[in-house]
Amino acid sequence: MKKVFTILTLFVALNANATNWLTYYVYHETKYVQGPWTRTNLLEKSDYKYLAAQEYEDLFGSEQIDLVYQILSHLKEKNPKVYNFDYKLSLQGDTVIFATADSVGQYETLRNELTASLTLNGFEVVVFQIGDTQEVLSIDDLTLPYFDLVEGSKNSDLSSEQGKVKEPKSKTSNDEQENPLTIWLIVLGVIIIGLIGLLVRIKRK
Repeated sequence: MKKVFTILTLFVALNANATNWLTYYVYHETKYVQGPWTRTNLLEKSDYKYLAAQEYEDLFGSEQIDLVYQILSHLKEKNPKVYNFDYKLSLQGDTVIFATADSVGQYETLRNELTASLTLNGFEVVVFQIGDTQEVLSIDDLTLPYFDLVEGSKNSDLSSEQGKVKEPKSKTSNDEQENPLTIWLIVLGVIIIGLIGLLVRIKRK
């Protein structure tokens, strides 16, 4: 019985995959309406369409292909009509291969969304195998502008400065005034003690 339990334990241990929470972003095509964004002149060339980033957080195992399938799942939720056909996904290193024998109606939307979502989450290129044609795309091949995730260093500095709790100026100035006064009192006390000691010695003589 112990041998069976040991074998089962080893089998489970060998087939267990590490899991961890991952925050990632999926880029989907949308229409620009209005907002205080800079460089909106880029949208004039794309008929005011762009790729918006949406944050997700999921639990994944050690297989990278799981992230690819999850990204496809979120894109399909956003626009089911674009992904309403059978397809296969596979990985070769940092390359994602998207293959289908079906015709793709909104191919430009699909290629932009998939390429942005996959390459901006760590993959190098996406190979689209649509019927007898093949196309290899990277982030440089997008035909729509996209919102990149930029670290707001200046804003962060401002917010951190505003978030600091500062001591009142009056307290600081009082401390500065009290420090020299404390030193003079100590010096005066030492002098008085010294004089008292000197007087005591003179009287004893």
